[in-house]
Amino acid sequence: MKLLTKSTYYFLVLSILAMIAGGIFLYISIKRVIYRQIDESLITEKTIIQDQIEQTDTIPDFAATVGNQIEVKLFNYYMHKLQYIKDTDIYDSRTDSFNPFRYLYFSGNSIAKKGYTITIVQTLSEEKELLKDISLYRFFLLFSLLLISILFNYLIAKRLWKPFYVSVNNASRYDIQSDKPLELPVTDIEEFIQLNEVFENMTNKMRDDYLNLKEFSENASHEIQTPLAVIRSKTDLLMQQKNLNKESLSLIKSINESTTKLFKLNQGLLLISKIENQIFHEKKIISLKQIIVNGLDNYKEILELKKINVVLDANDDALVEMNEVLAEIMISNLLSNAVRFNIDGGFINCHIDKTFLILTNAGLASIINTEDLFKRFHKNSNNPLSVGLGLSIVKKIAETYGMQINYFCHDTTHVIKLHYRTK
Repeated sequence: MKLLTKSTYYFLVLSILAMIAGGIFLYISIKRVIYRQIDESLITEKTIIQDQIEQTDTIPDFAATVGNQIEVKLFNYYMHKLQYIKDTDIYDSRTDSFNPFRYLYFSGNSIAKKGYTITIVQTLSEEKELLKDISLYRFFLLFSLLLISILFNYLIAKRLWKPFYVSVNNASRYDIQSDKPLELPVTDIEEFIQLNEVFENMTNKMRDDYLNLKEFSENASHEIQTPLAVIRSKTDLLMQQKNLNKESLSLIKSINESTTKLFKLNQGLLLISKIENQIFHEKKIISLKQIIVNGLDNYKEILELKKINVVLDANDDALVEMNEVLAEIMISNLLSNAVRFNIDGGFINCHIDKTFLILTNAGLASIINTEDLFKRFHKNSNNPLSVGLGLSIVKKIAETYGMQINYFCHDTTHVIKLHYRTK
Protein backbone atom coordinates (compact mmCIF):
# COMPACT_ATOMS: atom_id res chain seq x y z
CA MET A 1 0.00 0.00 0.00
CA LYS A 2 1.32 3.43 -0.93
CA LEU A 3 2.11 5.92 1.79
CA LEU A 4 -0.40 8.43 0.42
CA THR A 5 -3.14 5.79 0.35
CA LYS A 6 -2.28 4.58 3.83
CA SER A 7 -2.24 8.08 5.33
CA THR A 8 -5.61 8.81 3.65
CA TYR A 9 -6.96 5.53 5.04
CA TYR A 10 -5.88 6.42 8.58
CA PHE A 11 -7.30 9.92 8.19
CA LEU A 12 -10.61 8.43 7.00
CA VAL A 13 -10.83 5.99 9.91
CA LEU A 14 -9.94 8.60 12.53
CA SER A 15 -12.31 11.13 10.95
CA ILE A 16 -15.19 8.63 11.01
CA LEU A 17 -14.49 7.82 14.66
CA ALA A 18 -14.29 11.52 15.47
CA MET A 19 -17.52 12.15 13.54
CA ILE A 20 -19.31 9.37 15.45
CA ALA A 21 -18.01 10.60 18.81
CA GLY A 22 -18.85 14.21 17.95
CA GLY A 23 -22.29 13.22 16.70
CA ILE A 24 -23.06 11.32 19.90
CA PHE A 25 -21.83 14.21 22.03
CA LEU A 26 -23.84 16.74 20.01
CA TYR A 27 -26.98 14.56 20.19
CA ILE A 28 -26.67 14.19 23.95
CA SER A 29 -26.02 17.91 24.39
CA ILE A 30 -29.05 18.96 22.32
CA LYS A 31 -31.23 16.38 24.04
CA ARG A 32 -30.08 17.64 27.41
CA VAL A 33 -30.90 21.26 26.48
CA ILE A 34 -34.39 20.29 25.23
CA TYR A 35 -35.09 18.20 28.30
CA ARG A 36 -33.88 20.96 30.59
CA GLN A 37 -36.30 23.39 28.98
CA ILE A 38 -39.16 20.89 29.29
CA ASP A 39 -38.27 20.15 32.90
CA GLU A 40 -38.12 23.85 33.73
CA SER A 41 -41.55 24.30 32.14
CA LEU A 42 -42.96 21.39 34.16
CA ILE A 43 -41.40 22.67 37.38
CA THR A 44 -42.78 26.16 36.74
CA GLU A 45 -46.31 24.83 36.30
CA LYS A 46 -45.90 22.61 39.34
CA THR A 47 -44.67 25.55 41.41
CA ILE A 48 -47.69 27.66 40.48
CA ILE A 49 -50.10 24.87 41.41
CA GLN A 50 -48.13 24.10 44.59
CA ASP A 51 -48.24 27.70 45.78
CA GLN A 52 -52.01 27.95 45.33
CA ILE A 53 -52.72 24.63 47.07
CA GLU A 54 -50.46 25.35 50.03
CA GLN A 55 -51.93 28.81 50.52
CA THR A 56 -55.62 28.19 49.81
CA ASP A 57 -56.18 24.43 50.11
CA THR A 58 -57.99 24.63 46.74
CA ILE A 59 -57.20 23.20 43.34
CA PRO A 60 -56.58 25.83 40.64
CA ASP A 61 -58.43 25.98 37.35
CA PHE A 62 -56.51 24.20 34.50
CA ALA A 63 -58.72 25.42 31.69
CA ALA A 64 -56.08 27.89 30.48
CA THR A 65 -53.34 25.30 30.41
CA VAL A 66 -52.41 24.21 26.90
CA GLY A 67 -50.33 21.20 25.85
CA ASN A 68 -49.85 19.54 29.24
CA GLN A 69 -52.00 17.03 31.06
CA ILE A 70 -52.30 18.01 34.74
CA GLU A 71 -53.80 15.96 37.51
CA VAL A 72 -54.05 17.12 41.14
CA LYS A 73 -55.33 15.02 44.02
CA LEU A 74 -56.04 16.11 47.64
CA PHE A 75 -55.84 13.75 50.63
CA ASN A 76 -56.96 14.13 54.25
CA TYR A 77 -53.70 12.78 55.61
CA TYR A 78 -50.10 13.87 55.74
CA MET A 79 -47.76 12.86 52.86
CA HIS A 80 -43.98 12.82 52.56
CA LYS A 81 -42.60 15.44 50.26
CA LEU A 82 -41.34 13.82 47.01
CA GLN A 83 -40.53 15.01 43.47
CA TYR A 84 -39.13 13.24 40.39
CA ILE A 85 -39.17 13.67 36.62
CA LYS A 86 -38.81 10.84 34.13
CA ASP A 87 -39.73 9.64 30.62
CA THR A 88 -42.75 7.42 30.13
CA ASP A 89 -44.85 5.94 27.36
CA ILE A 90 -48.62 6.35 27.41
CA TYR A 91 -50.98 4.30 25.32
CA ASP A 92 -53.12 6.23 22.86
CA SER A 93 -56.29 4.35 21.98
CA ARG A 94 -56.93 6.58 18.97
CA THR A 95 -53.69 5.59 17.22
CA ASP A 96 -53.34 2.24 18.99
CA SER A 97 -49.75 3.04 19.90
CA PHE A 98 -47.59 4.25 22.76
CA ASN A 99 -46.42 7.84 22.63
CA PRO A 100 -43.44 9.31 24.53
CA PHE A 101 -44.10 11.78 27.38
CA ARG A 102 -42.16 13.63 30.05
CA TYR A 103 -43.64 12.85 33.46
CA LEU A 104 -43.42 15.01 36.63
CA TYR A 105 -44.68 13.74 39.97
CA PHE A 106 -44.79 15.84 43.15
CA SER A 107 -46.30 15.17 46.56
CA GLY A 108 -46.57 17.64 49.46
CA ASN A 109 -48.80 19.08 52.17
CA SER A 110 -50.95 22.22 52.45
CA ILE A 111 -51.07 24.65 55.37
CA ALA A 112 -53.87 22.54 56.80
CA LYS A 113 -51.52 19.54 56.92
CA LYS A 114 -53.47 17.83 54.16
CA GLY A 115 -51.55 15.86 51.56
CA TYR A 116 -51.76 16.34 47.82
CA THR A 117 -50.12 15.06 44.61
CA ILE A 118 -49.43 16.87 41.38
CA THR A 119 -48.91 14.95 38.13
CA ILE A 120 -47.96 16.81 34.96
CA VAL A 121 -47.41 15.01 31.65
CA GLN A 122 -46.02 16.74 28.55
CA THR A 123 -45.80 15.06 25.17
CA LEU A 124 -42.33 14.54 23.61
CA SER A 125 -43.45 13.76 20.07
CA GLU A 126 -42.41 17.14 18.67
CA GLU A 127 -39.12 17.08 20.57
CA LYS A 128 -38.39 13.58 19.31
CA GLU A 129 -39.08 14.67 15.74
CA LEU A 130 -36.86 17.71 16.28
CA LEU A 131 -34.01 15.54 17.56
CA LYS A 132 -34.48 13.19 14.62
CA ASP A 133 -34.34 16.04 12.11
CA ILE A 134 -31.31 17.58 13.82
CA SER A 135 -29.51 14.20 13.80
CA LEU A 136 -30.29 13.69 10.13
CA TYR A 137 -29.10 17.15 9.13
CA ARG A 138 -26.03 16.78 11.33
CA PHE A 139 -25.16 13.45 9.68
CA PHE A 140 -25.36 14.86 6.16
CA LEU A 141 -23.42 17.94 7.20
CA LEU A 142 -20.61 15.97 8.87
CA PHE A 143 -20.54 13.44 6.04
CA SER A 144 -20.19 16.23 3.47
CA LEU A 145 -17.46 17.88 5.51
CA LEU A 146 -15.70 14.53 5.83
CA LEU A 147 -15.70 13.93 2.07
CA ILE A 148 -14.49 17.46 1.40
CA SER A 149 -11.74 17.18 4.03
CA ILE A 150 -10.60 13.78 2.69
CA LEU A 151 -10.48 15.16 -0.86
CA PHE A 152 -8.54 18.24 0.23
CA ASN A 153 -6.21 16.13 2.38
CA TYR A 154 -5.52 13.76 -0.51
CA LEU A 155 -4.86 16.55 -3.02
CA ILE A 156 -2.66 18.49 -0.60
CA ALA A 157 -0.73 15.37 0.47
CA LYS A 158 -0.28 14.31 -3.15
CA ARG A 159 1.16 17.70 -4.00
CA LEU A 160 3.41 17.72 -0.94
CA TRP A 161 4.71 14.19 -1.60
CA LYS A 162 5.33 14.78 -5.32
CA PRO A 163 9.06 15.65 -4.85
CA PHE A 164 9.51 12.42 -2.89
CA TYR A 165 8.08 10.22 -5.65
CA VAL A 166 10.07 12.07 -8.30
CA SER A 167 13.28 11.58 -6.31
CA VAL A 168 12.63 7.87 -5.76
CA ASN A 169 11.72 7.34 -9.42
CA ASN A 170 14.84 9.14 -10.65
CA ALA A 171 17.02 7.26 -8.18
CA SER A 172 15.57 3.92 -9.31
CA ARG A 173 16.39 4.77 -12.95
CA TYR A 174 19.89 6.01 -12.18
CA ASP A 175 22.49 4.43 -14.45
CA ILE A 176 25.77 3.90 -12.65
CA GLN A 177 27.61 3.64 -15.97
CA SER A 178 26.42 7.01 -17.19
CA ASP A 179 28.27 10.25 -16.54
CA LYS A 180 24.92 12.01 -16.22
CA PRO A 181 24.33 13.06 -12.59
CA LEU A 182 21.19 12.14 -10.69
CA GLU A 183 18.44 14.69 -11.34
CA LEU A 184 16.50 15.57 -8.19
CA PRO A 185 13.57 18.01 -7.90
CA VAL A 186 13.91 21.31 -6.12
CA THR A 187 11.81 21.44 -2.94
CA ASP A 188 11.45 23.64 0.13
CA ILE A 189 10.49 20.77 2.45
CA GLU A 190 13.33 20.10 4.87
CA GLU A 191 12.82 16.33 5.05
CA PHE A 192 12.85 15.98 1.26
CA ILE A 193 15.93 18.19 1.04
CA GLN A 194 17.69 15.79 3.42
CA LEU A 195 16.45 12.83 1.37
CA ASN A 196 17.81 14.36 -1.84
CA GLU A 197 21.16 14.92 -0.15
CA VAL A 198 21.26 11.26 0.87
CA PHE A 199 20.38 10.16 -2.68
CA GLU A 200 23.00 12.43 -4.16
CA ASN A 201 25.75 11.33 -1.77
CA MET A 202 24.80 7.68 -2.21
CA THR A 203 24.81 7.77 -6.02
CA ASN A 204 28.08 9.70 -6.10
CA LYS A 205 29.64 7.11 -3.79
CA MET A 206 28.26 4.28 -5.93
CA ARG A 207 29.62 5.93 -9.07
CA ASP A 208 33.07 6.41 -7.53
CA ASP A 209 33.16 2.84 -6.19
CA TYR A 210 32.08 1.51 -9.56
CA LEU A 211 34.77 3.44 -11.43
CA ASN A 212 37.42 2.40 -8.91
CA LEU A 213 36.38 -1.25 -9.09
CA LYS A 214 36.23 -1.15 -12.86
CA GLU A 215 39.67 0.44 -13.09
CA PHE A 216 41.09 -2.04 -10.58
CA SER A 217 39.61 -5.03 -12.43
CA GLU A 218 40.92 -3.87 -15.76
CA ASN A 219 44.36 -3.02 -14.40
CA ALA A 220 44.61 -6.22 -12.38
CA SER A 221 43.58 -8.34 -15.35
CA HIS A 222 46.00 -6.60 -17.67
CA GLU A 223 48.89 -6.73 -15.22
CA ILE A 224 48.26 -10.39 -14.39
CA GLN A 225 47.94 -11.50 -18.00
CA THR A 226 51.38 -10.18 -18.97
CA PRO A 227 53.45 -12.22 -16.44
CA LEU A 228 51.21 -15.23 -17.02
CA ALA A 229 51.87 -15.04 -20.75
CA VAL A 230 55.61 -14.78 -20.05
CA ILE A 231 55.50 -17.79 -17.71
CA ARG A 232 53.58 -19.86 -20.25
CA SER A 233 55.97 -18.98 -23.04
CA LYS A 234 59.00 -19.74 -20.89
CA THR A 235 57.61 -23.07 -19.74
CA ASP A 236 56.87 -23.98 -23.36
CA LEU A 237 60.50 -23.23 -24.24
CA LEU A 238 61.74 -25.28 -21.32
CA MET A 239 59.58 -28.25 -22.31
CA GLN A 240 61.13 -28.17 -25.80
CA GLN A 241 64.65 -28.61 -24.49
CA LYS A 242 66.13 -32.05 -25.10
CA ASN A 243 68.37 -32.39 -22.02
CA LEU A 244 65.52 -32.44 -19.49
CA ASN A 245 65.04 -35.48 -17.31
CA LYS A 246 61.69 -36.99 -16.52
CA GLU A 247 61.40 -35.29 -13.12
CA SER A 248 62.17 -31.83 -14.50
CA LEU A 249 59.74 -32.31 -17.34
CA SER A 250 57.01 -33.26 -14.84
CA LEU A 251 57.68 -30.14 -12.77
CA ILE A 252 57.60 -27.88 -15.82
CA LYS A 253 54.36 -29.50 -16.97
CA SER A 254 52.82 -28.91 -13.55
CA ILE A 255 53.89 -25.26 -13.66
CA ASN A 256 52.40 -24.90 -17.13
CA GLU A 257 49.08 -26.45 -16.05
CA SER A 258 48.89 -24.17 -12.97
CA THR A 259 49.69 -21.15 -15.13
CA THR A 260 46.98 -22.13 -17.62
CA LYS A 261 44.51 -22.60 -14.78
CA LEU A 262 45.44 -19.23 -13.29
CA PHE A 263 45.02 -17.63 -16.73
CA LYS A 264 41.54 -19.11 -17.09
CA LEU A 265 40.69 -18.12 -13.54
CA ASN A 266 41.72 -14.53 -14.22
CA GLN A 267 39.68 -14.44 -17.42
CA GLY A 268 36.62 -15.95 -15.71
CA LEU A 269 36.65 -13.60 -12.72
CA LEU A 270 37.17 -10.61 -15.00
CA LEU A 271 34.20 -11.71 -17.11
CA ILE A 272 31.98 -12.11 -14.04
CA SER A 273 33.04 -8.66 -12.85
CA LYS A 274 32.17 -7.15 -16.22
CA ILE A 275 28.78 -8.86 -16.20
CA GLU A 276 28.01 -7.63 -12.68
CA ASN A 277 29.06 -4.10 -13.64
CA GLN A 278 26.86 -4.26 -16.78
CA ILE A 279 29.68 -3.61 -19.21
CA PHE A 280 27.88 -5.62 -21.91
CA HIS A 281 24.88 -3.32 -22.28
CA GLU A 282 24.44 -3.56 -26.06
CA LYS A 283 21.48 -5.76 -27.00
CA LYS A 284 20.03 -7.19 -30.16
CA ILE A 285 17.75 -10.04 -31.24
CA ILE A 286 19.78 -13.22 -31.59
CA SER A 287 19.00 -16.90 -32.15
CA LEU A 288 20.18 -19.32 -29.48
CA LYS A 289 19.52 -22.14 -31.94
CA GLN A 290 21.99 -20.69 -34.44
CA ILE A 291 24.62 -20.18 -31.73
CA ILE A 292 24.21 -23.84 -30.69
CA VAL A 293 24.57 -24.99 -34.30
CA ASN A 294 27.76 -22.94 -34.69
CA GLY A 295 29.07 -24.18 -31.34
CA LEU A 296 28.49 -27.84 -32.19
CA ASP A 297 30.27 -27.28 -35.48
CA ASN A 298 33.32 -26.00 -33.56
CA TYR A 299 33.40 -29.23 -31.54
CA LYS A 300 32.93 -31.42 -34.61
CA GLU A 301 36.39 -33.05 -34.47
CA ILE A 302 36.20 -33.75 -30.72
CA LEU A 303 32.71 -35.19 -31.05
CA GLU A 304 33.88 -37.52 -33.80
CA LEU A 305 36.98 -38.49 -31.82
CA LYS A 306 34.97 -39.39 -28.71
CA LYS A 307 32.19 -40.91 -30.87
CA ILE A 308 29.51 -38.77 -29.21
CA ASN A 309 26.10 -38.89 -30.84
CA VAL A 310 24.49 -35.43 -31.18
CA VAL A 311 20.74 -34.87 -31.66
CA LEU A 312 19.34 -31.34 -32.16
CA ASP A 313 15.56 -31.11 -31.80
CA ALA A 314 14.54 -27.49 -32.35
CA ASN A 315 10.99 -26.40 -33.19
CA ASP A 316 11.78 -22.77 -32.32
CA ASP A 317 14.66 -20.43 -33.16
CA ALA A 318 14.84 -19.34 -29.49
CA LEU A 319 15.02 -15.65 -30.30
CA VAL A 320 16.09 -13.51 -27.33
CA GLU A 321 17.16 -9.92 -26.86
CA MET A 322 20.58 -9.87 -25.18
CA ASN A 323 24.21 -9.11 -25.74
CA GLU A 324 25.60 -11.32 -28.51
CA VAL A 325 28.97 -11.85 -26.80
CA LEU A 326 27.32 -12.99 -23.56
CA ALA A 327 24.96 -15.29 -25.47
CA GLU A 328 27.90 -16.95 -27.22
CA ILE A 329 29.79 -17.28 -23.91
CA MET A 330 26.74 -18.81 -22.17
CA ILE A 331 26.09 -21.39 -24.91
CA SER A 332 29.80 -22.08 -25.37
CA ASN A 333 30.24 -22.88 -21.66
CA LEU A 334 27.22 -25.21 -21.71
CA LEU A 335 28.44 -27.05 -24.82
CA SER A 336 31.98 -27.16 -23.47
CA ASN A 337 30.82 -28.90 -20.30
CA ALA A 338 28.60 -31.28 -22.29
CA VAL A 339 31.54 -32.28 -24.51
CA ARG A 340 34.41 -32.18 -22.01
CA PHE A 341 32.69 -34.18 -19.27
CA ASN A 342 31.03 -36.63 -21.67
CA ILE A 343 32.14 -40.24 -22.05
CA ASP A 344 33.38 -42.07 -25.11
CA GLY A 345 30.40 -43.27 -27.09
CA GLY A 346 28.10 -40.95 -25.16
CA PHE A 347 25.40 -38.62 -26.39
CA ILE A 348 24.31 -34.96 -26.43
CA ASN A 349 20.63 -34.13 -26.95
CA CYS A 350 19.56 -30.52 -27.41
CA HIS A 351 15.85 -29.74 -27.33
CA ILE A 352 14.50 -26.24 -28.03
CA ASP A 353 10.86 -25.18 -27.76
CA LYS A 354 9.09 -21.84 -27.32
CA THR A 355 10.20 -21.33 -23.71
CA PHE A 356 12.90 -23.85 -22.81
CA LEU A 357 16.34 -24.92 -23.99
CA ILE A 358 17.19 -28.36 -22.61
CA LEU A 359 20.71 -29.77 -23.00
CA THR A 360 21.15 -33.43 -22.00
CA ASN A 361 24.45 -35.32 -22.07
CA ALA A 362 25.98 -38.53 -20.82
CA GLY A 363 28.77 -38.48 -18.27
CA LEU A 364 29.94 -39.78 -14.94
CA ALA A 365 27.72 -39.71 -11.85
CA SER A 366 27.70 -36.41 -9.98
CA ILE A 367 29.94 -36.29 -6.91
CA ILE A 368 28.60 -33.04 -5.38
CA ASN A 369 25.24 -31.40 -4.77
CA THR A 370 23.79 -30.27 -8.09
CA GLU A 371 22.80 -26.87 -6.62
CA ASP A 372 26.45 -26.15 -5.77
CA LEU A 373 27.60 -26.42 -9.39
CA PHE A 374 26.39 -22.88 -10.10
CA LYS A 375 28.52 -21.50 -7.26
CA ARG A 376 31.99 -20.19 -7.92
CA PHE A 377 34.89 -22.65 -7.71
CA HIS A 378 32.61 -25.69 -7.41
CA LYS A 379 33.25 -28.38 -10.00
CA ASN A 380 32.07 -31.88 -10.72
CA SER A 381 35.37 -33.34 -11.92
CA ASN A 382 38.97 -33.81 -10.93
CA ASN A 383 40.28 -32.09 -14.03
CA PRO A 384 43.25 -29.93 -12.86
CA LEU A 385 42.57 -27.40 -15.62
CA SER A 386 38.97 -26.82 -14.50
CA VAL A 387 38.57 -23.65 -12.41
CA GLY A 388 34.89 -24.13 -11.52
CA LEU A 389 33.64 -20.86 -13.05
CA GLY A 390 31.90 -22.08 -16.23
CA LEU A 391 28.42 -22.67 -14.80
CA SER A 392 28.81 -19.72 -12.46
CA ILE A 393 29.30 -17.47 -15.49
CA VAL A 394 26.29 -19.09 -17.20
CA LYS A 395 24.16 -18.49 -14.08
CA LYS A 396 25.25 -14.85 -13.90
CA ILE A 397 24.42 -14.24 -17.57
CA ALA A 398 21.02 -15.93 -17.19
CA GLU A 399 20.15 -13.84 -14.13
CA THR A 400 21.21 -10.66 -15.95
CA TYR A 401 18.52 -11.24 -18.59
CA GLY A 402 15.85 -12.66 -16.29
CA MET A 403 16.35 -16.26 -17.41
CA GLN A 404 16.07 -19.25 -15.10
CA ILE A 405 18.56 -22.10 -15.33
CA ASN A 406 18.48 -25.44 -13.50
CA TYR A 407 20.74 -28.48 -13.41
CA PHE A 408 19.58 -32.06 -12.85
CA CYS A 409 21.50 -35.30 -12.66
CA HIS A 410 19.92 -38.75 -13.05
CA ASP A 411 22.61 -41.37 -12.49
CA THR A 412 24.95 -40.73 -15.42
CA THR A 413 22.63 -38.40 -17.34
CA HIS A 414 23.14 -34.66 -16.88
CA VAL A 415 20.42 -32.14 -17.79
CA ILE A 416 20.67 -28.34 -18.10
CA LYS A 417 17.30 -26.60 -18.45
CA LEU A 418 17.32 -22.93 -19.51
CA HIS A 419 14.00 -21.07 -19.27
CA TYR A 420 14.85 -18.33 -21.75
CA ARG A 421 11.39 -16.90 -22.50
CA THR A 422 8.44 -16.14 -20.21
CA LYS A 423 5.76 -16.04 -22.92
